[in-house]
Amino acid sequence: MRTIIKWGLALLLGTMLGGGATANAQTEIPGSLVKVGHYTASTDYLNLSEYYQTTRQTKVTVQYRPTYHGGRTKQRQLTLPRGTTVAGYLTTQKVGTHLQQALLIYSSRLSYALLSQVQPKGYTVDPIADTDATPTVISGSQLTAFKRVPCPKYMVAYSHGDLYSGGAAAALSPAEPTETSLRITPDGVVELLSYDANANANLGFYQRPDTQAKITRTNFHDPYRDLYFAHDLRGFNLQRVNRTGKQQYKLTIENLHQPQHILGNSLKGVAGTFDSLYLVSGVPYYTFIGFDGASN
Repeated sequence: MRTIIKWGLALLLGTMLGGGATANAQTEIPGSLVKVGHYTASTDYLNLSEYYQTTRQTKVTVQYRPTYHGGRTKQRQLTLPRGTTVAGYLTTQKVGTHLQQALLIYSSRLSYALLSQVQPKGYTVDPIADTDATPTVISGSQLTAFKRVPCPKYMVAYSHGDLYSGGAAAALSPAEPTETSLRITPDGVVELLSYDANANANLGFYQRPDTQAKITRTNFHDPYRDLYFAHDLRGFNLQRVNRTGKQQYKLTIENLHQPQHILGNSLKGVAGTFDSLYLVSGVPYYTFIGFDGASN
């Protein structure tokens, strides 16, 4: 979930691990140790997604919830074009007496431009569906439509792609973000969203973006991540770098490498959390990157 991911804390098992090396960019190796500020954390507790790309046009099931009213969820078949990058992870699914490999797709992280193609009127993509094995699970012969790829360079390290306006004070605040959100989606789209306070719980940052554009190129040179677009984006201070073509404008995202740590409560089994601070064209943002694992 893009909201309540941090303050509706999960109860985690495990202890704080010592030692390990510093990581400047996201590793996809589970169980490895990385430095997060002054802390050594296990990637098992950080936001560690796998990424897959479609090898052919394929359909996936997406679940939608009522935006402003009560009611049941609805499921729709969404067609993913060939070459679409998605976030997810491999798991197993019981079929009869056997276990078979399955791929869980985080459908709510896809771009609004893609999800809105089959979105019922008055409904919003359901972020809760990403937390279990239905309805976005891929199995059987459909698995051949996806190939494993590295984490895209445009995705900021250990983030689900959701950044919220504000600096360290906002990151450490117990209040849920209700201002502006910058989304970078696995399928390579940047979206700027304003919070909709009238939407149902957890759906405030899932409405139509104020502005959105496809990323046409990425340069990553830590701590800077430069994203290029064919057109200017309202709400961003972009740099004009070319007069024609698909790489006319550049958005610079700077990792301040000043992670913010909120202590948990080991007596209550609640882990602490980490946030990373960024500057997006000079404007402060933060993103939740995971737990410290320090719960009993």
